[in-house]
This record gives sequence, C-alpha cells and structure tokens, in this order.
Amino acid sequence: MRFFFSLLVLLSVAQLSAQNFDWWDNLHNYPAAAGNDRDRYISISPGYMGPNALRVPVLRNGKIDNELWSETTFEYHSGNGDRTLNIWSEFNIPLAKDKALLYVQSIPWEIWETTDALRNERRAQGRSATGWNTGDTAFGIIVRIANEETSKWPNITFRAHSKTTTGGNISNARFTDASMFFWEATTSKTLSKTDDSSFLIKGMLGFYTWQTNKNFLPNGSDFFQNDAGTYGVGVEYTKGQWFFGSDVSGYHGYIQNRDTPAFLRNQVSYRFKHIALYTNINFSLNSWGWNTFTIGYRHFFKTIE
Repeated sequence: MRFFFSLLVLLSVAQLSAQNFDWWDNLHNYPAAAGNDRDRYISISPGYMGPNALRVPVLRNGKIDNELWSETTFEYHSGNGDRTLNIWSEFNIPLAKDKALLYVQSIPWEIWETTDALRNERRAQGRSATGWNTGDTAFGIIVRIANEETSKWPNITFRAHSKTTTGGNISNARFTDASMFFWEATTSKTLSKTDDSSFLIKGMLGFYTWQTNKNFLPNGSDFFQNDAGTYGVGVEYTKGQWFFGSDVSGYHGYIQNRDTPAFLRNQVSYRFKHIALYTNINFSLNSWGWNTFTIGYRHFFKTIE
C-alpha cells in the first residue's frame, strides 16, 4: 500500500529536500490571492486540516479519576481523502481525592497521506501529499462541583483545557500552530448499581475557541477567531473488569466552513491489576469527516487516598 510504503520514504532525506513552488503558486493564484505568506492560505478549520489539528473534546463522566496513570495508544484515521496514523499519550494526575485532577496529552508523532485533490483543496504545500511530523501537547484541569454520592445533585465537573503550539507542519494543514481553548461542564447520573456493575448516563456543554487565518479565501475565514459550542451525550456500563461506553460528541462553530465536527464514539476496555487494554471506534457524522480506530493500554501506578 502506498500509505505504508511512504513510511520508508518519509524517513529518508526526501522530506528535507527543497521544493519548487511554481505548481502551487499557479494553482492558488499566489501571491495575489492572499499575500506573500503561503501558510496564511491554510484554512484553520477541522474540515480542512488533519484529524489531530482541532480534536473534539472527549466526553468524560462527571467524576474525578483518583488514580495516577499513563496511557499510550495508536490511532488510525481514514476518510475524506486523508489517512493518518499517530501515537497518542496521556497522563492523569489527581490533585485532591474526588475534588480535582490535572491531565497532560500529547501527539508525539504522526504519519499521513492525502489524495492530490484533498492536498489542493487544503492548499497544502507538499507536492507528494505525504509526510510526517510531531503534534500538539495539551493540558487541562478538572474540578468537581457536585457528587451524587454525597448530595442530592448529580455528578457535576468543570473542565478548562488549553492546547499549546508545539504541533508542526501548518504548511500541510496538519496542526494549527496557534492557540486553542475550551471550557465545559459535564454532568452524569448513575441509574443502576450493584456490587460489580453500574450504568450511568452523562452529558456535556461547553465553549471552544481557536485562532484562524483571516485570508478571505474560499473555505477560509473573514475573522481572526472562531468560537463554537461543544456538546455530548452518552452512556457508560461497567461489569466486573469490563467497561463499555458510547456517546455522540462534537462542536459547532459560527463561521460555517466545515467547523462542525461530530462523532459517534464507542469504547470497550478490560482491566487487569495494573494494566487496562482497550479499543475505540469513532464514526464521523459529517460527510467531510473521518473515522478513527484506536488500540491502546493504560498503566495504573497508584490511587490517591
């Protein structure tokens, strides 16, 4: 397959070679269309970038995870003419039992391939339509507002999340090289519970904002910033060491240039003593989106008492 063969090519010096941009300049009316900076031609929108650029927030369960753990996964995204394979890592750091936690997320590496048509639509500058790069690091804090076990309220948490600008390769529409923030509240309610099983419903609402390129181009933006409402609703079921989860989550931007990603997400995991193995299958609910298959593991170090 061309995708996997490209891995060998990309690890060579080919990606470092100089490019002739005459083909790109003629295709995109450079510099008359939007100025001399080619990177400004990129549309910073989830529908015109790689699948890791502006990720949809994960719907959590309104509780505080009191365990210190690390997670490593492999994600394969496919759809809309883009195929991407990346590593995902996350650290969960409880700050106070049942009250607050800090998490850190990173995409240390991704390899990708797009069709020539998608390359041109995104105004990407790599003529080969293949590449690899490092991704963003992000972090967030979650604070618990209400606990269903100690009050008449359902579980309620508040989360603040920020993405750094460590991700590279904006010239190929892979990462934004700009800030992104979201804030959201999550609530949940346990509907049934036994000694070894539970069933929970959950939902979230929030606000998502990111910096754009103001370039006035087709599929571009007339603004420096896009704002979106985030949403999600789902269920969780646990039985012994098994976990099953499903939800519909997404966000809805106001510029309306493919800034409304939405997914049906499904997860299954099984926990051993200190290790959990899991798989996720996410289906895009947009015609321009992508589907994601994930396999990974989580290592638990200790529980905060």
